[in-house]
Amino acid sequence: MFKNRINAARALLGAGALAVGSAVHAELPAAAGTAITAYETDALQALGLVMAAGVAVWGLMKLMSKLGWR
Repeated sequence: MFKNRINAARALLGAGALAVGSAVHAELPAAAGTAITAYETDALQALGLVMAAGVAVWGLMKLMSKLGWR
């Protein structure tokens, strides 16, 4: 399944981190869970805005190069 030991170790480490993270998250109070969910929503919106700004800047730079302004 894995071509070498490093990939197997990475998979095992990832699975272990996921299991520990799920167990820790399950023991949080309801208010903390709500706060985490709200943060995830806000962070996703912020990431989307940053990506959109990057695409807009890239598009303008591409347009400038096509028009010979740069």
